[in-house]
Amino acid sequence: MTFASLVAANLVIQAPQRVGAQTEPANEVNVELIMDSSGSMGAATNTGEPRIDAAKRVLNQVIDAIPTDRPELNVGFRVFGHKGNNTESGRPESCQSSDLTVPVAGVDPPALRAQVANYTPVGWTPIGLSLERAAADFPAASDTVTNSIILVTDGLETCDADPCAIATQLKESAAGITIYVVGLGLDAEELRITSCIAENTGGEIVGAQNADELSVALFTFLEELEVVVTTGFLEIESIGGLYPHATLTCDDEPATDSNPDGGEPFTYTFTAETNKVEAPVGVCDLEWTNPSGDETAIKVNIEAERTTFVRGSLLKFPQGAGEIYVLKAQDGTVIWQDQIEQGDWVWVLPGIYTCDLLELVGDPILLSFSVQTLPGSATQVEIFTAP
Repeated sequence: MTFASLVAANLVIQAPQRVGAQTEPANEVNVELIMDSSGSMGAATNTGEPRIDAAKRVLNQVIDAIPTDRPELNVGFRVFGHKGNNTESGRPESCQSSDLTVPVAGVDPPALRAQVANYTPVGWTPIGLSLERAAADFPAASDTVTNSIILVTDGLETCDADPCAIATQLKESAAGITIYVVGLGLDAEELRITSCIAENTGGEIVGAQNADELSVALFTFLEELEVVVTTGFLEIESIGGLYPHATLTCDDEPATDSNPDGGEPFTYTFTAETNKVEAPVGVCDLEWTNPSGDETAIKVNIEAERTTFVRGSLLKFPQGAGEIYVLKAQDGTVIWQDQIEQGDWVWVLPGIYTCDLLELVGDPILLSFSVQTLPGSATQVEIFTAP
């Protein structure tokens, strides 16, 4: 008789460990974030949050997610429409405002955060000028060098340039730039008009109406460009090939205009074939049914490119005489409620457990015991009788 179980009160998660070793130089990845600072960024999203606040919040999340230990990765920041104002008198200055405020050289989170903090809605929308100037921000493309722009704008070109034609020129230039566009607050017709910026370079365009949708769009593009990794690993400790066949469930993706129902939750049930799974980054639920029949759920934190390791131990029971015993964790969770025989075992998390006779009948061999289990080991409970 063999069973497997976990107990929430004694969850032990080993510190995540970096997985995989890079043995060959990675291709150089250059990405420039180009952000709209036009006056309309002060308007509200469909959740009531100002677009500029939504953009700032999501940009800081992006900055936190970008790795700083990859020498082949370079991320820059350009802003446009941040000078003058959005009146006719301020139009000439605003339509000439597009500045590279963080160069495409390495990853400098403090510099990127400082520019996000300075990001305010001011002027007009010189998209074409920004793309034209961005051409000088990148090295030549090659088989080992890729150059991309992620453009976030909440409006159409308002400074008499032709951003679609300029986008074509960027793709055909030595830099070979691909452009990804997020239309923040754009309606269907505005997205159609803007789509040629991405399509002319082999990129993509996505609409976003609030911070959640902006986050999904940016992280989707960044993952596609291999700037960020949005999966990690969860491993349940196998002891002699024994571990619980638990179910892992991670949150579904937020709803968007293009996908109103959102993404499906990630669900995986461990089997006898594997005790490790690749899963989305974030806090997920790990659930199982104890041998007693009770359901238990714990939270596990999946980190990008790392393995979250759930430690375990085996508790091997002593010889019983047909009586029913109850094994409990310190929080009272019932792990086992059944007869025990020598050779029966249960997979538990390291901790202290108590086992009591459920009902006194006849002359039982054992009334109760307490035991501490240690990670990665099997603990055998033995009974000695004397005349």
